[in-house]
Amino acid sequence: MPSEIAQTIVNQIFGDEKAKAVDSVNDALSAAAYDAVPQRKVDFAKSMGFELDDTAQDAADEISDELPDNTEEIPEPTQGNVETPEVTDETQPETEEESDETNS
Repeated sequence: MPSEIAQTIVNQIFGDEKAKAVDSVNDALSAAAYDAVPQRKVDFAKSMGFELDDTAQDAADEISDELPDNTEEIPEPTQGNVETPEVTDETQPETEEESDETNS
């Protein structure tokens, strides 16, 4: 698999598709980093004296797989029945002039 990715990148470079080659390199690096994370978790747990079975990592992974990834589109707000509050004299803040008159 890595040799296929490398061959694709080389072909893109020599095919004068340098932007696609950069994208391919970024995709390959992202995939490699994503694949390395679980192994780094195991290595870290072992370095701290834990066995992965003792840390409930399986349960945490199962829960995280069920969580939404927040990639779905956020719906636009609708106008509906939106009421704006009325501004009355009681809710308006004091102005500098009013506060000066009361402090004199």
